[in-house]
Order: sequence, then structure tokens, then C-alpha cells
Amino acid sequence: MPSFDAGAVVEALDYDFTKAGLKGPGSKGVVPEPTDAAIGRFLDGLKRLYEEAQKTLTADLPENATPDQMMDALNQLTGDAFVKFMADVAGLFGDLCGNSPDKDTLLKLPLRVRVAFYGWVQSEVINPEAGTGGGTAVVRSLPTGRAG
Repeated sequence: MPSFDAGAVVEALDYDFTKAGLKGPGSKGVVPEPTDAAIGRFLDGLKRLYEEAQKTLTADLPENATPDQMMDALNQLTGDAFVKFMADVAGLFGDLCGNSPDKDTLLKLPLRVRVAFYGWVQSEVINPEAGTGGGTAVVRSLPTGRAG
């Protein structure tokens, strides 16, 4: 009989930062599945951060800048503005992850590791790809329609 096994389709969001030098609480764990509301708050927060950052940037960006255009412009952030922006982004990701990991843990990570983690979480949570089903049902092809 066909069945659906959620564990076979969606894997747990395990993370391990120990190879990045983190030890102790928060260095390993599981990101709890965020709710739709948490995802909505995250996306709204990112949009707000980019809009705030855009006000301080000198590059001329179109009103509806693409994410790539915005990221290129964000390279202009330096010093305190950069540190604040990164802390705000870490806060958004910490909230999205149900504080597992939390903002402080994320900020302890080297930037390259942190950005890679952000990309991984975002792809798993915001843009997940459908996996194969967990059942054992036989997939049957339907005959193509023929005119005649």
C-alpha cells in the first residue's frame, strides 16, 4: 500500500560548526522547521534591511534592484555600517532558525562559513526542492494521446 514518509522526503536541518572552531553550546544542533509566519517575518526583515542599507549606499540602484545588484552595492558598506548590517542579518537568521543556532553563535562563525550556512538554510527552508516520495508505489506511465 502506498505511504508517505516525511522523514524520507525531508531531512532534519542538522548543523555542526565544530570544524569552524566553535565549541560548546550551540556549536551543533538541529534547526527546527520554521513556521510560515517565521518565514514571512524573515523575508520582510531582509527586505527592510536592504532598503535601509540602500539609503546609505552611494551607488545608483534602480528602485526594483535585483538581489545581485543589491549585493554588489552592499560591498560599499564598511566599518560600523558593515558590522551593524551583519549583526542584523545574523539576528534575522537566528530568528528564522528558532535560535538554534542563535544570533550570537552565528556571529562567532568566520564570515565565509556564516554566509555558506545562510545560503544552505535559505535553500532548504525558503526554496526547498521536492524530493522523491517515501512510498513504494509503482509509477506507471500513461499512454500518450494519438490523433487518428
